[in-house]
Amino acid sequence: MSFHIDVMIQTLIVASRYIWVTLWMSGSALVIGGILGLGIALIRYLNVPILAKCCQWTMPIFKGTPVVLLILGMYLIASKTFDDFAQMMHWTIRFKDFPMMTIVIVALSFMAMINSSEIFRGVFQAVKPGQLDAARSLGMTRNQLIIRILLPQAFPAAIPMLSNLFIQLIKASALASMVSVVDVFSAAKITAQQNYRFLEAYIAVAIVYWGLSVAIEQVTGLYERLQAKKFRRMPL
Repeated sequence: MSFHIDVMIQTLIVASRYIWVTLWMSGSALVIGGILGLGIALIRYLNVPILAKCCQWTMPIFKGTPVVLLILGMYLIASKTFDDFAQMMHWTIRFKDFPMMTIVIVALSFMAMINSSEIFRGVFQAVKPGQLDAARSLGMTRNQLIIRILLPQAFPAAIPMLSNLFIQLIKASALASMVSVVDVFSAAKITAQQNYRFLEAYIAVAIVYWGLSVAIEQVTGLYERLQAKKFRRMPL
């Protein structure tokens, strides 16, 4: 079987035009899921009554649910109920006009929420109890403790793990083609269906995802080096 590098380059160019779609879905999911995950981590770390128990019992359910099942399930539910709900709310939009990208973002946000909650919870557990005891002895409220003690230490430590989560979301966003969203993977697959050169198309897609992953890791590495210099300059 011959390999046509010109076809691969052509597919690479076409797929690259949809990088913004992949980044938009993954980035939006990281922000939304990260905020929700941070809230869940705080609830569990601070052992908020009732809510902490609810999160403790529901998180394993979400962990065991594949992203593909979330996307398909949300699509089917929306296709059955959205028109009736829109009519009840007197909206003019119907399901055929509904942006399918929203379904993908919501599904990826669930994935980001689950993973980021564990990331932040682990980071919170690494904060020395003595710092919290000292803050309480100074009369700090719970909100002040969160803003002044937990969060300033949590975010720098969580950045490398959140960047890995971002890469996972980028790869998971390839499932968007299941609900007719044209992203990097879908664009390459459509091109391959026109010339039946699927090997070239898949290699082109792999190059795009590899390039995005390397770029994210380089940015994260730069951040870590800057943080290391900052700590070295701090007086002992």
